[in-house]
This record gives sequence, C-alpha cells and structure tokens, in this order.
Amino acid sequence: MSIAELPFGEFSKLVSSRYLLRHRVAYVLAVLLVAVALAIRLSLPASFGERPMLLLFLFPVIVSALLGGLGPGLLATLMAAVVTNFQLLPPFRSLAIAGIYDVAQWMLFIANGVLISLFSEFLLRTRQRENAHWRQLLETRDKLRYSQTLFQTTFEHAAVGICLLAPDGRWLKANRTFCEIVGYSRDELLSSNFSDIAHREDCGGLLQVPTDEADGFSGDQRFIRKNGSIVWVKLSASVARKPDGSPECFILIMEDIEQREQAVLALHNSETALKIAQRLAALGSWAWDLRTGELKWSEQVYSLFGRDPHLPPADYDEVARYFKPESWQRLQAAVAKACSDGVAYECEAELMDHDGQRRWVVARGEPVRSEQANIVALHGTLQDISPRKQAELALQDAQWAALEKQGEARLAALNLMEDALAAREAVEVANASLRESEEFKRAILDSVSANIAVLDRDGVIVSVNRPWQQFAEDNALACGKFVDVCGIGTNYLQVCRQALGPYRQASLAVFTGLSAVLEGRLPRFRYEYACHSAQTQRWFAMVVTPLETAEGGAVVSQTNITERKLAEIALVESEERLRLAQSSANIGIWDWHIASGKVQWTAELEAMFGYAPGTFPGNYQAFSQVVYPGDLPELEHRRDAAVAAHQSFDFDFRVQLQSGCVRWLNSKGGAHYDEMGKPKRVFGICIDITERKNTESELKLWAQAFENAEFGLAIADAQTNLFLAVNPVFAAERGYNTEELIGKPVLMVYPPDLIDQIKDRIENLDTSCHGVFEAEHQRKDGSRFPVMIDVTVIKSGDGKPVRRVAYALDISERKASELALREQTDALQRFNRAMVGREVDMIALKQTINELSRQLGREQPYPLAFMERTGPTPTLDAR
Repeated sequence: MSIAELPFGEFSKLVSSRYLLRHRVAYVLAVLLVAVALAIRLSLPASFGERPMLLLFLFPVIVSALLGGLGPGLLATLMAAVVTNFQLLPPFRSLAIAGIYDVAQWMLFIANGVLISLFSEFLLRTRQRENAHWRQLLETRDKLRYSQTLFQTTFEHAAVGICLLAPDGRWLKANRTFCEIVGYSRDELLSSNFSDIAHREDCGGLLQVPTDEADGFSGDQRFIRKNGSIVWVKLSASVARKPDGSPECFILIMEDIEQREQAVLALHNSETALKIAQRLAALGSWAWDLRTGELKWSEQVYSLFGRDPHLPPADYDEVARYFKPESWQRLQAAVAKACSDGVAYECEAELMDHDGQRRWVVARGEPVRSEQANIVALHGTLQDISPRKQAELALQDAQWAALEKQGEARLAALNLMEDALAAREAVEVANASLRESEEFKRAILDSVSANIAVLDRDGVIVSVNRPWQQFAEDNALACGKFVDVCGIGTNYLQVCRQALGPYRQASLAVFTGLSAVLEGRLPRFRYEYACHSAQTQRWFAMVVTPLETAEGGAVVSQTNITERKLAEIALVESEERLRLAQSSANIGIWDWHIASGKVQWTAELEAMFGYAPGTFPGNYQAFSQVVYPGDLPELEHRRDAAVAAHQSFDFDFRVQLQSGCVRWLNSKGGAHYDEMGKPKRVFGICIDITERKNTESELKLWAQAFENAEFGLAIADAQTNLFLAVNPVFAAERGYNTEELIGKPVLMVYPPDLIDQIKDRIENLDTSCHGVFEAEHQRKDGSRFPVMIDVTVIKSGDGKPVRRVAYALDISERKASELALREQTDALQRFNRAMVGREVDMIALKQTINELSRQLGREQPYPLAFMERTGPTPTLDAR
C-alpha cells in the first residue's frame, strides 16, 4: 500500500515516525556538521586565519534547521557559537571576547541562527498541517465515492424493478429488473415514454400522480411488454419534490405479480371445475372441526339437504332431522367410531321425504389427526345414490311380485304363465336399471379429474378411471414404450419397488405406504411427490384408502397439485427476495395498529433502534423513548398531519441508543382508513442514513475549507492533465476565475519555456507520489511569478495515478527579500574583506540591513544597541 492509500490514522502515525527519525538525525548532524566546519576552518591557510569567518558555520545551522526544525537549529547555533568563541575569537581557548567587532560579528551570527531555526520550524509545521488536512479531505471524498457505489450496486441488483420518471413521462433511470419485467433494454426504455408501455385502461390513473398533491401511489397495474404481451405488476410510486414543492421526479418500484395472478386464476378455475364435477356427480363435501365444532359444507351438500345456501351449515344435532331415524342411528354409530378409533367409514342412509320423493345418500368420512396423533377433525363426502336405490327397490318389488305370481300360478296354469312372463319382464327392467346405475357411477369416476385405480390385496390393478388410463398412456409414450406399465392387470406394488432413476426414493416411499394399507397396518396413506416430464414440471398428491370388502384391496387416487406447488414456490421466492432486499438495503418495516397500540417491527428495524432481535416490547411508548427528544414533537406533528390529510409522509429524525450513540433515520409511510375515513393502521419503512448525514456534513465542511483557504489549491486528473477543481485564491493569483481554469490543461499556467521541465517533474511525481519544488507560473496577462508547489499523487487500487492535488504558494515577496538579503550580505562580505578597519561604514551597512529586516517583519540580525551606550565609534582591532 502506498502512502497515498493509507487511512488517515495510519498516515498520521507514519508521518510522526518519519518526523521523529528525521528529528533525531538532525540533532546528530548538528553536532557533526559543526565539528566538520571547525575542522575545515582550522585547515585553511594561515592568511585566512586572521579572521574567524563565522559565515562558514551558518551552513550547519541551515542544514540542521531545515531537517529538524527549531531544536536542531538552536543546538547547531549554540555549538557553533561556543566553538567559535573558544577556538577562533581572541583570546583563544577562552570564552571571553576581546574585540568589539568580534562581539558584533558573533552576536550577528547567533541572531541569524535563531532566525533561520524559527523560520525552518514554521515551514515544517505548516507542511505537516497541510499534509494532514489534505489526507482528511481525500478520505472524505473516498467515503462519499464508496457510498455512491454502494447505492448504485443496490439499485442495479435489487430484486424489484426500480426506475426514475420525469414529470413529462420520460424515463430517467431504470435498473436491470425493471427492464426484464417490461422486456425492453435499458437504451430502448430510456428513449421511450411512460405512456408507451402503460396499459391504456390503467394509464389514466397513473398519469394523475404528477399533478396530485399526494406524494405516493400503490396498486396493481398492467404494462405492455415489448412483445405486446400484458404483464401484471404491483406498482408503488412516490414523488421527489423540489424545494418549491413542484415534482422533480417520480420513483417507481415494480414487482412482477404475473405468477400470482395466474395462480389465483388457476385456483379459481380449479374450484369452478370441482363445483361442476360435484354437481354432475351429485357429490358434496364437508368438514367438521371437532375442537371448535365448526362445520363447512359445499354447495352440493346444501342441495342434497334442501337447505338455503345463505344459511350457515347446520350443527351436528340439527343434521339428524335430515335423516330417517334408523339411518341416522347407523350413521351416528359410524361417526362415533371414527372419532374414537380413527377408522374411516362409508354408510348408506335414507333422507327424510322431500317433495314427495324418497332419496338415499352414501356418507363417507375419514378422521384428520394433529401432529400429536390426536383426532381433531373429520372430512367426508355425501353422494346421492337415489337412482341406484330406486333400481334396487324396483328389483325387490319385482321379485316379490314374481313370488306372488308363482303362488297364484298353482291355482291357474294360464295365469302362472302370464305372471312368469310379467315377472321376467320386470326382472329385465330392474337389471337394465342396475346396469344404467353402474354406468352412471362409471361416468362419474371418469369425469373426476383425479387419477383413480382400484387394487386387489396383492397390489394388482383391477380397475382404473379414464384420467388414470390417459395419464399412463401419455407417460408410456413419453418414455418410448408401446405399452403402459400402470394399466389393468399390472402389479402396482412391483412397479413402485422396481422403479429406477431420480424418482426411486419417492417410489420406495409409495411402496411402503401402499403395502401398509393393503396389509391393514395403516388406515390411510397420503404422499406428495414430483413427477416431472421432459417438457413440464408436475407434482401429485397420492391418497391410498382400503376397500371395506371381504376380498380386501385399496383405492389409489392421484391428484395433480402442480398449480399449488408452483404458487407455493413463487410465494417462497417472493418472500426471500423481500428479505434479501430489506437486509441488503438496510431497510426496516413497521406497522402501528392505532386502536390496540400494538407496534410490529422487523429484525432490521430493531437493530436500528438498538434492540436485540425479538426484544422490542411492541408498543408505541417503547418507540417514543428511543427517539431523540428534540425530534419527537416534529416527527409526530408531520406524521399526524400527513395521516389526517390522507397523504404519505417522508421525514428524517434521530434516535438516541442506550450507548449514547445518535443515529439518523429516514421514515416513509402512509395509513389505512376505515369506512368513516378514520386511520386504522399507520405503516412504513425506516432507512439508516447516519453515514449519509455525516458525509454531507463533512463534505460541506471540507468544501468550505477548500473554497475559503487563503492559499492556492488545485486538483487535476492524472490521466488527462486537466484541472478538475481550483479554489478562488488559486484562480485569482493567476488572473482567472475558477470557471476559466476548470477543464483546461494544467500546463497553461506555466511559461512555455518551462513546459518540458514540468512534464519531467510530473513523470517523477507519478512514481514518488509526492514532491515539493519551486517553479514559475504565468498569469493570464503573460506576467510570471515564482511559486513553491507541494504536489501529492493519489493512485487507484491497481497502482495507477488518478488525481494530483497541489498546494501552490506565491513566494514573490520571499524571493525578493532573499535576493535583497543576499545582496546586502555579499556587500557586507566584500566590504569586510576590502575595508578592514572601517568600523563606521560597517556599522552603517549593518544599520541598513537591520532596517531592511524590520521592513520585512523580521527580527533585526545585528544588535547595535551598544552604540547608544558607548558613544563614539570604537576602533576594531583587525587581525
């Protein structure tokens, strides 16, 4: 990791450690360089030995101060002062100074050393503060970029369709899921209009959203896919408004409910088909909950009993009045045995006369057990068998008539013949009626959608209905066989036991349950299994019940439950998508029932408010205690005002956790109302926006610091070398405004003769990541001025430079002062060499230097206060 990629804390530690190391080295150099300077001075020829040459010792002071600041500079100054006093100024080997000129020169040297040390310390501290300042600014920018990336990722990969719609109906932005639902690519959708894909019958209601004052809309709508098909969606729309209240854009959230609508339609069709089959077969179904006593009847049961369908089902005691007493006793005994022993029953019973006709029914029932194996309910059917019973009674009447005819035949042979013929004819009529009854029952079985087969006690199929036969033939053709393996005469037990392939486990489970029913070890067996074909997915529910005959056997019924399974799978997937959306987007959902005061929260919302999962008390008081006290009145006022106006609400508020931490949340929601228009429930979502709020505050702070800084700052793109941002000071110093520089080449502020040199420096900066150098900038009017530039290069994760941040300081005044100081110092040295003994001129020259330093705001380097005390100009003893 490069220095530019370090976090701020690690960067501060690194800078501090490097500073301490350099600081320690500077102290060592202060001692060594003074010693080296002394050695060089002592090694000079004798002709130079006449003067101490204190300027030679300024080099150790300057180097130590620039490297370590105030401490090393003062140490070098002190050591140089002591060494020169002791070794070079007469009297030698003593700390005393004999000549006034030597005292002045020695004091001037000390003053220069102190001044250089203070100035170097100021430069070092300024640079450290600027480095830390820019590192924090860059870190804040990276956090904002990460937050934007996270939002974009969540938007693109959301499990629901999300898009932004302009007030004029143009699509502004749409995620992948939205495009998949409507069947358009992103470019095609953004080039179209809202009215192009909205169904014309639903378009009118949706287009009113931009003009209404309401901020939200939700409902089931239809859209037109690219291929022209209609798709049902659950659409939620909300309005993002400008400060003046006008709509800025509309946020649409779309969830595909096509599968749900298809499942509801399939369920409705299935229920309709069941009612028709029951009506054709004169078959009604019922259910009796033994725990609550609740009864449920189908429409056909009401028809069999002649009861008004608008009335509730008759209770158990009231049902007795629909049956003949002897039939009711048999039926009551069978029901009691089913409730106590758990044995299914089938009982024929005669109903009370209705419209002057006798009617009979077959009552079937079987117990339902709970998970604890307790009998908790009875389910059963009632089937009208009046035609069959009437045929049986007719046969019996015919047989009795035949016997009577035979008795009378003994009296008269002729009458016997006639009676016999009449009896034979009556028997044939009765047999025909019986055959018609059997054919009728067969037709009923063939009309039922379930696949039904009758097995003997060995598991051999002895009878099947038409749906079973058709399903077996279709499976045989799909498998490339010419004979079905589940027809009449096939041992179904062996077929299940010998099954291979992916459904072997299911076949073995069916074999085990079917064997238990045939052997009497299990009163009933139910099993759901998958039986997919190459083209479609299919699921079936198998029910095996024993035959209550002396020969034994069982009835196998297979019902296609594919629609139910697909609906269940779709429901599970939808709930999983909702859970993943809440978790990834950090969204919590709440629901407040006003009348009961009960509040329901999801686990994500409990975490936002500092509650452990499942510990929220579920009341409004627990919520209000966590809300920041200063925000609670405003929150309640805005929420209640929106609910009273039948509008949705959207506001930000703070919560204060038990740890003392304060978090920002955004809440959106609405209310449900009763028939009188009073709110019953208030519901909504909460989103944690703490990081966004903190980032916005930090960005405002750094933006103000960037704009109001008293020195020039600029940010450039490392790939294109164009200005991305400049502050007003940087632009004004070069005679431009900020708009004239942003987007322009960086090299436009450099003189043409320095461009090649600056390009080389930029290449070196991209390698070293940081550099400080002096150069010249060119103003808009062509004038030039010197600058000191501190550049930091920011690199991406793969090591490529992406940004350059520059701090530019106009050093025109400093350069002029340095030039003037250097010229005066050179003049002093020339005067010192050429005019030895001219103390008065020397003092006048020093006074000029002191005056120049005072004008620059610096300390006077030459103390001349002694002249006021001593009066006449002293005579210096030249060496």
